[in-house]
Amino acid sequence: MRRSFIAFSVLTIVLACVEASAQSSACNRAQAIVDEVKTLYGSDKPDHKAILSKLRTAQQLCPTLGDAWKYAYCSALALGDEQNARIYKDRALFNNVSVLECASVAPQAAPLPSYVRQKYALVIGIGTFLDPDIPRLKFAAKDARDFADVLMHADYGNFPRENVALLTDERATRAAILSALQSLFLRAQEDDLVVIYVSSHGSPSRQEKGLEGIGHIVTYDTSLKNIYIDAIEYQDFAEKTSLIRARRKVAFLDTCFSGQASTRGAKLLTIEGVGVDDRTARLFLSGEGSFVITSSKSTERSWESEKIQNSYFTYFLIDAMKRAKEPPTIKEIFDHIAAKVADEVAKEKQAPQHPQMHPAADPSGVRIGVIPRASGQ
Repeated sequence: MRRSFIAFSVLTIVLACVEASAQSSACNRAQAIVDEVKTLYGSDKPDHKAILSKLRTAQQLCPTLGDAWKYAYCSALALGDEQNARIYKDRALFNNVSVLECASVAPQAAPLPSYVRQKYALVIGIGTFLDPDIPRLKFAAKDARDFADVLMHADYGNFPRENVALLTDERATRAAILSALQSLFLRAQEDDLVVIYVSSHGSPSRQEKGLEGIGHIVTYDTSLKNIYIDAIEYQDFAEKTSLIRARRKVAFLDTCFSGQASTRGAKLLTIEGVGVDDRTARLFLSGEGSFVITSSKSTERSWESEKIQNSYFTYFLIDAMKRAKEPPTIKEIFDHIAAKVADEVAKEKQAPQHPQMHPAADPSGVRIGVIPRASGQ
């Protein structure tokens, strides 16, 4: 019996050593991946999607390697993926990471200029459509005109009139919208501010038709039968916007799924509606100073109101810009919209509508109503 016990003990020790050795080998490979990631962080523009892919392998090899979770946290933040960033942060802290300052592992971005040299805006509102099968939106074009007016007002927006491109109804064709976006790309510089506003129907994702994609903006010349050819794909529109050089960019999206409107005043067509999803919204972002505010959650409709003669979202967006004594920050604008829209839609439509902001915080304090000026003035 004693010999059996000794033999069993020896076998247990040997197996434990083998397991520890295998784990050590796996963690060594994981550490090599993390070391590679550190070199990638040293480049001017780290590819955070590629970095996260590498780190997922490291995390699987060695779940206790804190740096694998730390760098994943920083890359998720850089991509605007706040939900996963929180998860990675918790795992990093659980695995004995004491410092989570991302500036220490990634190149420090230059601070935003203390001034705004010039301001540009592209304002789109489409309520009537060439295709009679697409339901009209009563106030979408008016929403766009009202928002453009407040942008150009000397007391609120301070945008030069010649720098505000307003496209409504028949002027808001697919070609015209993309041409205006290209003009912004060519004109705007790093120390400028750009505002994009869209009020229209949105289409469902191509997945609803057995294809791939994440939704489209319905333009004036979109055909309902060819919506995936004629409309502007959100992903393409967002990525083009993110490439505009201006470091301060704000997009306001007052759209949701399209189809045959089953309830009067709802911005959707035949698919039971959802708005712009978080993944799509984040495509508009390109670093500190860029924001996107959507009119509803991805599972909600956006509503128009006969009473106020606007969409709820646009009405309270304009109200937020007018009510402050000095130009409000993006966060202050959003907080006003979020509270007012939710309350009014619940009261008047007995429906949920909760605007969303990405990223949720605004440490840079971007204000779209500031007076443009050259450096040093």
